[in-house]
Amino acid sequence: MEENIIKGEVTDITYFGLKVYDEKFVRDEDIKQLPFYDFWAESAQNSTCFMHDDQRLIYLHDWERFCKLFIKTGKHRFQF
Repeated sequence: MEENIIKGEVTDITYFGLKVYDEKFVRDEDIKQLPFYDFWAESAQNSTCFMHDDQRLIYLHDWERFCKLFIKTGKHRFQF
């Protein structure tokens, strides 16, 4: 599969082994491969995402904030 995301450069790896693109995005398609995608999607409701070439990109800071809370508490932001 061709990676066509802005520059498409993988610049890092973040929580759960997801690739970081252009230093600030993770792909929703990659998150969908994780067993807790529905839990993530519930937490991500009303969050801003970035669309590029029909790919939904999640801002890295949002993904990492979710992961830290999920790992620490087993909950997401709407469960407090």
